[in-house]
Amino acid sequence: MELVVNNDEQMKAGMMAAPGKSGRVNAADFDSAELRMGPPLGQGLYLIVSGPRPKPDANIRLLPMLGDPETEYQQIELAWETRAAHDHDDSMGVDRYEKSMPLSGLSGKKGIELVGANGTKKFNLTGH
Repeated sequence: MELVVNNDEQMKAGMMAAPGKSGRVNAADFDSAELRMGPPLGQGLYLIVSGPRPKPDANIRLLPMLGDPETEYQQIELAWETRAAHDHDDSMGVDRYEKSMPLSGLSGKKGIELVGANGTKKFNLTGH
């Protein structure tokens, strides 16, 4: 597993190494994204993303953009939506979020590309 584009430091400095960003009106920023192995009996590799919550009542979501199975990097968009008044959890009012998703069956031919409001980050999952 090789990180193709590491833009954590560029994000902290306010510069993006990778061109592009999400065109969604409700796209969310991220300042950290990494891959981790799940539990031994889990679903393998997980994408872990964190960043600033855009609003206190924002529910952050990772949305795989399903489509062309021949794409090199499967895009996963980071978006937010306002929680309903009756939906509340321990993260209400917290100014940061952390989200994860299993990557089983979600990779393109080379890997995945996280797409947020502040840029993109690619992960090569082919090992070369």
